[in-house]
Amino acid sequence: MPQRPTLEALVARVSELVSPPEIHLRLHEVIESPSSTSDDIAEVIMTDPNLSARILKITNSAYYGRRRIETVSRAITLIGTRDLYNIALAINAMRVFEKIPSELVNVPVFWRHSLYTAIISRLLARRARILHPERLFVAGLLHDIGCLVLYSAFPEESRNALLVAQGDETLLAEQERELIGYNHAEVGGELLRLWKIPDTLCNAVAWHHRPLDAPETSIEIPIIAIADALANRSEEGAFSGTGGHATLIDPALWARIGADESLVEDLWEEVDEQFAEAAQALMPGLR
Repeated sequence: MPQRPTLEALVARVSELVSPPEIHLRLHEVIESPSSTSDDIAEVIMTDPNLSARILKITNSAYYGRRRIETVSRAITLIGTRDLYNIALAINAMRVFEKIPSELVNVPVFWRHSLYTAIISRLLARRARILHPERLFVAGLLHDIGCLVLYSAFPEESRNALLVAQGDETLLAEQERELIGYNHAEVGGELLRLWKIPDTLCNAVAWHHRPLDAPETSIEIPIIAIADALANRSEEGAFSGTGGHATLIDPALWARIGADESLVEDLWEEVDEQFAEAAQALMPGLR
């Protein structure tokens, strides 16, 4: 087997392609400043008309209970600075990661699966009463982003892994590790560190296919793993693009978030309603 770059070297190689945009860096600076006001945050967001429009669209959708929000400043007041920042991060990430070229990925299928996972992650986080559940939306949306990097950097190995996996993401991750040396979850976690995303979320992405083997027990890890598995059960949100398939969820993961499989049936109506409007706001033309 030819020498592969280390995980860190691979991420460094693609860092220019997936570097966060200037507005993300400015938002991060303003959010972290103790002297910043909601008006300061709104001012940064409004320098990007496309970002502003998408934020208002999603904050007025079923995703947020169809509130009437006409300005970014009002959105910050109602939703909070941290959650609004996380929405902006999700939108910025969508735009940046769409630039990664790959002939192997069906883009609509990839982002549908990502968005389904994001919405389920947020709903699970709210039921678990986690602070700032939008954090989990961002992690869910970007949980498979390492796939795009591997498809681009190692197309032949990725194609072989995809053929063996046949839509089974856990098997795909195992094949990637065997053929390349690391899998898409590990690559994704490392990439998100470049975006200054909190370590708890980076780890949730990095371990979402081996959650019970993770060296820590933060609740974010089982939430992303469960959300990914549930998305794969759905016809529209499956990673494979050929329809949903049975994915087992270890009861130990449910226990970590204080729930069990009985929660699933109640989730789907909310997921389907929120998906339609979130897709329209975040991914125009996806459906």
